[in-house]
Amino acid sequence: MPCKGGFRGRIEEGKKRREREREHENSAERKYWLALIDRIYKTPEGIGGLSHAEKTYYAVSCLMGEVYNGGFEQYFSNSSGELYGLALDGLFEFGAEKTAGLLAQAKEVLFGDLPVPTDQSGRQKLMPTLGNDSHPAWGKLDVLDKAFYADTDQLTEKCAVYAAHHKLYKDS
Repeated sequence: MPCKGGFRGRIEEGKKRREREREHENSAERKYWLALIDRIYKTPEGIGGLSHAEKTYYAVSCLMGEVYNGGFEQYFSNSSGELYGLALDGLFEFGAEKTAGLLAQAKEVLFGDLPVPTDQSGRQKLMPTLGNDSHPAWGKLDVLDKAFYADTDQLTEKCAVYAAHHKLYKDS
């Protein structure tokens, strides 16, 4: 018999969610990601010490994380935005043309025809949305964010296929 207040269902869903989180924490993907972050931030070579496949995986993963967390505006305003070129090339390499188009459109909304500056402060100075919550660019970005969230290219799956093809998880 179901719980009158519906608490039992929420408790069971919470248990399932925690189990999925535990599985993810112990996955080859998660172990690889943590090792990759260590190599980037705790070695003198940094991102320059990564192979092409590793850089591509990292750039696309950062794009996904930032956009899912706060949209394209967050992606470009944070340090991950320096990876724009790598992420765009990576999306094409993944076969994620629709998502690449969304990224290019977001770049156009924020920077027009200008190249995306690689330094964070340079990007932020050019972004019309920073410090202007009523700028019309927000509406355009909202549409692009929602299209990204629809995930028509199935980026998570494409990342996994790419990682498997390039044997990225082998040492993790």
